Amino acid sequence: MAFDHFPPTLGKGEYHCPYCNVYAKQFYAHLSTLTNFNWRSEVDSHTKFDQHMPKDWIVTKCHHCSLVAFWHGENMIYPKKSIAAPPNQDLSDSIQADYQEAASVLADSPRAAAALLRLALQKLCVQLGEEGKNINDDIKSLVKKGLNPLVQKSLDALRITGNNAVHPGEIDLSEEPHKVLKLFELINFIANKMITEPKEIESFYEGLPSGAIQAVEKRDKAESAS
Repeated sequence: MAFDHFPPTLGKGEYHCPYCNVYAKQFYAHLSTLTNFNWRSEVDSHTKFDQHMPKDWIVTKCHHCSLVAFWHGENMIYPKKSIAAPPNQDLSDSIQADYQEAASVLADSPRAAAALLRLALQKLCVQLGEEGKNINDDIKSLVKKGLNPLVQKSLDALRITGNNAVHPGEIDLSEEPHKVLKLFELINFIANKMITEPKEIESFYEGLPSGAIQAVEKRDKAESAS
């Protein structure tokens, strides 16, 4: 299901952790270098220094998973910060991998991110039962099957914007990176409407009393026969 995503932002007490993706409290500390360790490492074979690092080096620790992230200024250096929400878990593993790769390069190259999302869209069409050879034809086929108009617009927005990333067009993604960020939302919106919501409804329906389901089926058969 869709949910609000709060990416890591320096100075915020809580945000979605880049490791566990849980919205959790974050602990802050300045980074310092010590000469005495209780383990052996590469440091032991080199000349050491003992001092506090400049104040623009900060480390944060997630209250949920206890993993630490390193910041320089307002930039998260490690792990690489993603401002995109995580992918819908009902997407195939291959699509999720493309989505996450796109999220990891978004800040450096919006065009590369959009191109990867276009690839994810092509694979999503296959997951939705289409051939995946031509995205435009796949969308046309889905429309004939009664596709939700909002989903159709989302699919075409992804297709058109992704095409502009691969081939020069009227959209300059390097100047409009916010449009690429929206593509991540559209991928999740499509997955939610076409995969997650139907699956949840089917699961709930199958949990109804068998007698009630049989009565519904009998009603529908009678209606179709009339």
